[in-house]
Amino acid sequence: MNIFDPPLNKIKHADWPFLLVHLIVYAVSIIAAALLLDQTAETAAFFILTVFLLLFSLSHFYRAFKEESEHLQYKIQAISEIQKLLPLRLPLRPMTGWAATPELAVTVLRQIIFNKPQTIVELGSGITTLINGYGLEKYNPSGKLISLDHDKDYAEITRKELNQHGLGTYIDLHVAPLIDTDLDGEQFKWYDLSDFPEDAKIDLLIVDGPPVSTVKFARYPALPLLADHLSENCKIIIHDTNREEESGIVSRWLEEFPEYTADIRQTDKGIAILSR
Repeated sequence: MNIFDPPLNKIKHADWPFLLVHLIVYAVSIIAAALLLDQTAETAAFFILTVFLLLFSLSHFYRAFKEESEHLQYKIQAISEIQKLLPLRLPLRPMTGWAATPELAVTVLRQIIFNKPQTIVELGSGITTLINGYGLEKYNPSGKLISLDHDKDYAEITRKELNQHGLGTYIDLHVAPLIDTDLDGEQFKWYDLSDFPEDAKIDLLIVDGPPVSTVKFARYPALPLLADHLSENCKIIIHDTNREEESGIVSRWLEEFPEYTADIRQTDKGIAILSR
C-alpha cells in the first residue's frame, strides 16, 4: 500500500454514534448476564451477544461501504459530465471538503442547459461560480450570474479565478457582509442586500451559504427574503440537505410556501430542487 493512501480501517464521524450505542447496549447486557445468570448461562450469553454485535456491526459497515461506493460512482460520473460539457480552459479546484460537490455542480449545469435561466443568484461563491460562468458562456450567453459572498478574502480568490478563466463577463460578484436580520421575531445573520438589484427577477437560486455555524437554520432566510425577486418558473437549489438543519429548512419552506414542491436528490451531502 502506498504511504499516501488513506487507512482502510478509518472510522467516519457518522459511525461513532452507532458504535457507542451498541457498545453500551453490549456492555449493559454482559453485566446483566453476569448478575442474573449462572456461569454456564453467562458464558453462553457472552458468546451469543458477542457474535450478534460482530454480525450487526459488519452488516452496518457493509451497507455504509456500499452507499459510499455508489456516491463515489456518482461523483465520478458528475466530474466526467462537467469535463465533457464545458470548455474548461484551466483546471478547477478540487471539489472536496467545504467546496461544492461534483453532484451540486452538475445539478447547476443541467439547469443552465435545459432551462436557460436569464438571472442566476448564488449564495456563496466558489466552484459553482466557475461552473455557472462556463455554463452561461456555452449554453446561455445572454444570461447573468449574481454571486453573493460574505467573506471579502474568499470573494477575491473567486474573482481572481474568474479572471484567469476569462468568465468575468457573465458574473457580478458582490461582497455582501452578514448583518443582523429579523424575520418574524427570529434573529439571523444574513447577507446585506443593500446593493442587490431591486428589479432582479431570479430564474435560478442556488443556496450554499451562509455558513451553518452562524446561527441555527442559517440558510432559511433565502426564500422569505428573496421571494419577491423570484420569477414564476424559478428553481431553487439548496445543498447539504442530508444534514438535519438543511432538511428542516426545506420542510419549513414547503410549509410556508405551499406553491413549491421539492425534488430530493440522495447524493453524498444531499441536494433539493424546489419548483413551483
